[in-house]
Amino acid sequence: MQSEREVLEQMKRLIEPGSIAIVGASDQISKVGGTITHNLITSDYHGKVYLVNPKKDTIYGRRVYKSVLDIEDEVDLVEIVVPAPQVPQVLEEAGRKGVKGAVIISSGFSEVGNFELQEQVYNIGRKYGMRLIGPNCFGIVNTGIGLDLTFTFTRATKGNISFISQSGAMCCGALDWAALNEVGFAKFINLGNKVDVDEADVLVYLKNDEQTKVIAMYIEGFKNGRHFYEVAREVCKVKPVIALKAGFSEAGSRASRSHTGSLSGSDQVISAAFKQAGIIRVYDIEALLESAVVFAEQPPPEGSNVAIVSNAGGLGVMTADWLSSLGFNIPVLSSEVQSRIKSSILDIGSPVNPIDMTGAADYNSYYNVIRALMEEPSIHLIVPIYVSQGLVTSDIPARAVVDVLKEYEKTTLSFWVGGASIMEGRMILRRNRVPCFSSAERLAKAAKAMYDYTVFRRRREEDDCN
Repeated sequence: MQSEREVLEQMKRLIEPGSIAIVGASDQISKVGGTITHNLITSDYHGKVYLVNPKKDTIYGRRVYKSVLDIEDEVDLVEIVVPAPQVPQVLEEAGRKGVKGAVIISSGFSEVGNFELQEQVYNIGRKYGMRLIGPNCFGIVNTGIGLDLTFTFTRATKGNISFISQSGAMCCGALDWAALNEVGFAKFINLGNKVDVDEADVLVYLKNDEQTKVIAMYIEGFKNGRHFYEVAREVCKVKPVIALKAGFSEAGSRASRSHTGSLSGSDQVISAAFKQAGIIRVYDIEALLESAVVFAEQPPPEGSNVAIVSNAGGLGVMTADWLSSLGFNIPVLSSEVQSRIKSSILDIGSPVNPIDMTGAADYNSYYNVIRALMEEPSIHLIVPIYVSQGLVTSDIPARAVVDVLKEYEKTTLSFWVGGASIMEGRMILRRNRVPCFSSAERLAKAAKAMYDYTVFRRRREEDDCN
């Protein structure tokens, strides 16, 4: 078994290459090789780029090499976009060149039952000490160095969420979702069939990556479940890891085998292992992404006491129901805090938690009430809620929330209800790192994930001290 330091250095060569060769480069944007070529040479990557295609002399005015062996300089990474039967020859040439990492985009391996060809690829990698990502993958993104080695047309913006996925389509969907919601990412690593590099290898890298604050994962199966557990257990000590494990049903498990050739394993065993390691498990892609954003943008709550601030009583009650059902407390506020709140809301409102400020709640109402709760040490999480009622536009309470958070730091998750009329308010919150939900259920589950991680970290710290 390799040491963490050895794996880290190998992953750095793959994810932070100083030079890259695209084998199967093209100037036809309708082809995968063409899209990857375009994305790389138009990205902010400042390393050396070499284009390889035996049928071309130039692409986009750049010199094209017939083989990796023809490149005069050293090459850190090759990205391979050729038909599956040609992949072994390309890897042999890369190995002879001294390349230590390859991303294999090509499909036609274990996902279609071609295990022999995939084994051949693996053996070539072992022969030359070359680490391999893929095959049958979407590529990688490293926004820290401006690197885009994918065939999507949606560019990732810089952020502190890293995403590991077996599915390339999940990466594409996540990027599109992120573009709509203005969410930034650190790294995208699509593993495909996992002929060599797996989740554990990437976790070792991301644990040590300063840009990465939270790790999101889409998993279909494991090559070595025990090793993954041991690595994840150490990573979760320092960074939250959120996982969407597909294939928990018999039908889903069968589909995952045909998709990337994965073995899903017992779902009960996996859930227990995740919990023990500290991995936060979710069950759909939106929950995965929303939870990652919450961890990236807000401090985890120090306790389980929640204050709900709403301009609609019914929404406050519904949110309280969801939070209570997941183990949170909605405590009665002290008389002193209630007195401060009363001075900022109408007489027909209620200072009892959940706080109903009525539909007339304006900037001052939201600002003063939330400020009072920020200064109350017994409250650990604040949930501002807004629904359009025709009296106050959505941007006004959003600005109040943002302005309070310029002065105070306490976990704050917002819930804006409506459609077109709330978009401005939602974007004000999003652009100022306040997660904004359109569902009380999703908000409550994201809050639960954060608090569970707080509890996990405390227990691990206590265990380490004993």
